[in-house]
Amino acid sequence: MGLFRLVSVVLVWSAVARAPPGINRAGVFRGPAVHASRGLSGLRGLRGESLQRKGLQMAAREVIAAPPSLEVYEAQLRDSIALEEGARTMSLPFQSEIKESDIKESERKQATEPKRKSRGKEPEMWLDDDSTEVTNTHRVTMGLVWGMSILLLTDAAQHMTGPMDSLLAPLVVGFTMLFADAFSGLFHWAVDNYGNLKTPIFGSIIHSFQGHHSAPWTITFRPFLNNVYKIARVVVPLMALVVATSIGSGLWAWQIAAVVFFNMQILGQEFHKLSHMIKTPPTISKLQNSGILLSKRKHLAHHTSPFEGHYCIVTGHMNPLLDRTRFFRRLERVVYELGGAEPNCWKLKPELKEAVLKGDYKNAL
Repeated sequence: MGLFRLVSVVLVWSAVARAPPGINRAGVFRGPAVHASRGLSGLRGLRGESLQRKGLQMAAREVIAAPPSLEVYEAQLRDSIALEEGARTMSLPFQSEIKESDIKESERKQATEPKRKSRGKEPEMWLDDDSTEVTNTHRVTMGLVWGMSILLLTDAAQHMTGPMDSLLAPLVVGFTMLFADAFSGLFHWAVDNYGNLKTPIFGSIIHSFQGHHSAPWTITFRPFLNNVYKIARVVVPLMALVVATSIGSGLWAWQIAAVVFFNMQILGQEFHKLSHMIKTPPTISKLQNSGILLSKRKHLAHHTSPFEGHYCIVTGHMNPLLDRTRFFRRLERVVYELGGAEPNCWKLKPELKEAVLKGDYKNAL
């Protein structure tokens, strides 16, 4: 009997290995995990639920590492959010329900629809000289940022006198964090909606941010120094100006604010990356779900055409205020009336332009 069971397991897994992948109606990649769920369901009498769960999770890990399309990537990201927030517990790590009707519908679509190019297994670059490698230029740039940060904080500490300054310092940090979050939203809105690769100074950043919408998983392939470099190289000269004008001045609050602000703009890009990772370390997930870092759920709301809101990427705390007050719609109207430039979100959704120019901000969604 033991030999019979062993042979049964081998036959089931050989069938799984030969089974073709697909995508079900809900946008979930149907690779080995789906076939495993169908084949392993008959083995519950052998080793119970543990065998089924183990087989599904092993097969699904490969799927998570290589989402085949934008739609599937976003579906898996939503499912990972549900898992991390403890919304429900299922066998598959990406928490998607798989139904027989979905499988049949998928097979019908595969037979009638043209096949799309698989995406997501590799990063997609928008600049010819871009890569995911870390270079000495990246290391030196961040070294300069950290060096100047230490210099400014050391000078600030030397000029702080008395308990009142010690009480004021946390307030400076807290206010600057909120301002940094709001500024990240303003910057994100600007590069998402205006300019292109030929724009002076910010061209490469603009091109990367706008291209990011079509392949958001690319950012998850970037190591820290590579990911933050484009922002850091803009920060270096600005931070150098603060160092040159404030060292020895006694303006300790200004120095602390500058260090927090510039570093949050840089780290915001890394927080942005973490919000796009399907699987994050438990500690990071807790920080995201508690609101300390930008959460996956809040940022995923931005990745819906016409990409007109949820721009803040440091903590995301300022998004509700800026979106509810239609801050960016009002700003777009000012820009349009001054120079005639239309934001990309208007081009993607003409109803936005119509509502904004009428002053109907309530319906400018």
